[in-house]
Amino acid sequence: MATARAARMFNQLTREKANQIVSSRHYRTTDLGCWEGNSKPDDRGYVHVKLSVGGEARTARVHQVALVADNRRHEVEATLGQSNYDISHLCHNPKCFNPEHLIVESSSNNQRRKICNGQKILVHSGFSYHPCPHGRVEKLRKCILPLHHLEDNAPNANGGEQQSAPASIYPDPDDPPALDVTAGKYDIITPTKAQELLERYRGDTTELGCWLSKLKGDNRKGPIVVLKELPGRPSLKQIVLIATNRRDELKKALGRSSFYTIAALCHNNQCINPEHIIVESKSNKFKRKACIGKKAVVREGDTDHPCPHGRVEKMRTCVLPVVYAVATTKERDESTAQTPDPGLDNEDAT
Repeated sequence: MATARAARMFNQLTREKANQIVSSRHYRTTDLGCWEGNSKPDDRGYVHVKLSVGGEARTARVHQVALVADNRRHEVEATLGQSNYDISHLCHNPKCFNPEHLIVESSSNNQRRKICNGQKILVHSGFSYHPCPHGRVEKLRKCILPLHHLEDNAPNANGGEQQSAPASIYPDPDDPPALDVTAGKYDIITPTKAQELLERYRGDTTELGCWLSKLKGDNRKGPIVVLKELPGRPSLKQIVLIATNRRDELKKALGRSSFYTIAALCHNNQCINPEHIIVESKSNKFKRKACIGKKAVVREGDTDHPCPHGRVEKMRTCVLPVVYAVATTKERDESTAQTPDPGLDNEDAT
């Protein structure tokens, strides 16, 4: 019965009346863009307003009225009663009634947003890292978080003076991203910083051309860099992609980690040679296991490379060790018989 009365109340509430209520309650706008009033919120932080619609006096939350004023009445009605949908505040501010900060989504997705409460967008050297994992999964919107500018006195990647960070960063609801939000988690690492880390942790070079790392790593990601000034725990292979201006490839590996991965053509997980590091599908990386332990055989100037990749699905050829073999007498005779003397014509040869 209460649900029916609430639905009837919002159905009879006109858009013009809702606009008047929102305008009268809008007292200030925060730095994050939240609309707040001067009324005392309830225990959960929500602000209420008394409505008299169709001769009935009832209480509604201001952010519900704001959705009606924004011509989104049907979204409010979808959350009434025992519905599995809630009105979520992207800004994590229950007092806010800015329609741009309000969305209707499933209750489970609304609960997942709690992990972003208190987080900040890191801005450094013109790049930003948005820690919110939403907006990339199940077509969710990203949370709206405050900015935190990291200090940096070093020159930018182009050698000039440090550029100022953008004034504000907000998610664009009309531009659904194709990559997971983790794709940009290392945007604050500049190519210059990545090159410094690469030189710092580069060790010996093997006969195969592998650059061995001075750091230890796990069997999956390889050497891991752990520094206070870096976000998370990037692998040296990820640092290699940034240092060689292949950030797009890194974002593809991070944002679509269920499909793409970082592979080493030399099959050496400790290698950080940029020429050996590529980004490819996980299925293609799995196919490369067939080349582990194989060697390229060089005989009489000809090379027999056993790797079948590089000619299939636009893959790169594996980097394999080279073995020099001596041709047998039979092979030399066959080669001589098949190749006539260039100094004789056909008549002289007979």
